[in-house]
Amino acid sequence: MVWESQTIYANWGYRPITKPAIKWHQVSNGDWRGSDRGAGEDTFEAQMLFRDDLTELTVLESVLDSNRGKFSATFSTGEEIFGADLDYTSAYDVTVINYGKIRKVAYKVYEMPLTLRLVDDPTFVSTAASLATLRKSSHADTRESEFDLTKYFTYDRFDIVTDHQSDPGTYTAEFTQTQSEAEAIRRYLLTTARANTISNFFDGASPPFDNIQYPFGTREGNGQFDVKIIDWRDLGRPNLCDWKFSITFAREF
Repeated sequence: MVWESQTIYANWGYRPITKPAIKWHQVSNGDWRGSDRGAGEDTFEAQMLFRDDLTELTVLESVLDSNRGKFSATFSTGEEIFGADLDYTSAYDVTVINYGKIRKVAYKVYEMPLTLRLVDDPTFVSTAASLATLRKSSHADTRESEFDLTKYFTYDRFDIVTDHQSDPGTYTAEFTQTQSEAEAIRRYLLTTARANTISNFFDGASPPFDNIQYPFGTREGNGQFDVKIIDWRDLGRPNLCDWKFSITFAREF
């Protein structure tokens, strides 16, 4: 990447930190409601780790000291530090919101973490928003279903039960995707999904990943289920070709 004519290499790693402007609330029957301020209020950050010799990191520190406010940065092909779906053909104004300390990690090897935030309104690649290509990274996942009832006991040990007859459930898994798939998934998460209900997402046949059955546990059956995506994280690139995501689906009643 180039900051104010100074070329800097994030030669160890980075991870997009995308924060949709949605505040989630769980209501009494177990459903989730999202207060969405709109896509225009989403924030885009990147956690970065620079690892090099002390001379190079001292140069980086000097560049940061000369650009204490916002500054212009351009990105090379493959440097999708704020996410795969952003268009990086033009420069963006960015700012550093977290300066890390330089520390020695090995003989003649030093590292420095920092967090960048995008200041400009981003532009996005033109691609169809879709979750159709979701592929789990492994067979591991988390399936939760709660018993949503309260029991009260009197002095003579007689209990009173209040039962909503709707047990909240969530399903969380990690997914590994190609570049084009990651673009479509991020576009879906940031436009179509947001705080909206996705109808019949778990229906025993769809989505295709892992031929999943019983997403909220066997006692809840095999669907069909309406869901909302109440949390997701872009886990960045595990290698030069792929992207990883963690997504949490919540059941709607």
